[in-house]
Amino acid sequence: MTSALLAIFTIIAGGVIRLFSTTTGRNQGMTRLISYGVMTAGVALLAMNSVILIDVGEVAVEHFLGRVNQRPHAQGVHVVNPFANIERMSVREQSFPPGGTVERIEAQTSEQLNVTLEVSILYQIEGSRTPTLFQELGTERQITNAIVLNSVRNGVRDAVATRSINEIFSPDRAELADNIEGAIQSNAQDRIQVVQAFVRDIQAPEGVRQAIEERQQREQQVAQERFQTEIIQERARQQIEEARGIAEAQQIISEGLTPEYLTFHYIEKLGELPAGSVVYVPTEGGIPLMRSLGGGG
Repeated sequence: MTSALLAIFTIIAGGVIRLFSTTTGRNQGMTRLISYGVMTAGVALLAMNSVILIDVGEVAVEHFLGRVNQRPHAQGVHVVNPFANIERMSVREQSFPPGGTVERIEAQTSEQLNVTLEVSILYQIEGSRTPTLFQELGTERQITNAIVLNSVRNGVRDAVATRSINEIFSPDRAELADNIEGAIQSNAQDRIQVVQAFVRDIQAPEGVRQAIEERQQREQQVAQERFQTEIIQERARQQIEEARGIAEAQQIISEGLTPEYLTFHYIEKLGELPAGSVVYVPTEGGIPLMRSLGGGG
């Protein structure tokens, strides 16, 4: 708007010079030329102030004399009221807090135990909502302070209040981050879009932290002992199966060793013996007889 006022002042100055040349009557040609040059510069400045270029990832809100244009200007070239003020806002993903830092927030669990969380989020300002946000809250910095900061703090406290201390310190931190993201979005409503929430660290009073660590150690020990018990049980099961298999094999063998089969096997083996072999022949009385096969025995 300052440039537009300067352009108007320049045009008026050119008109005054033109009027002065007509009144005095001296050097009218040169004075008229100067007046035209000044007025042309003023018109050019006014025309330049009527065209704006919105960069990629930005929107612009136009407002004049307390009235906000409800149609935001997206990226590109636009013709606007030269006397209007232009407020630019980013619609890219932004981090809060900026610069890769974290917001430290104290909250209470469902057991009324205090914990401190280090949280950061990614968010976007919805381009179509920028005129309303500017009218209600102000500039982008004011929007960040009014919506993002309060939504993050209230959302974290709301999410933590519904969870126990054990759930807060569980290894699955992604689930906690998802709950916090949903709570922040609920507090922000549709004024901004929460892209993702990150839980960097969680701190608790020393006594609570020590108790949690001891409980986790006990749980790990119980899990390890359970695993070893399962290994022992599996080995015992394998040995039982192996013994059962041996017993079944022995039963099959014993059932198959009939007197007729043994006599047949005995005769078959006698035929395979070389000449001169000594054979012990069992008798019914239990006295072994010796027999020499071949070799004149």
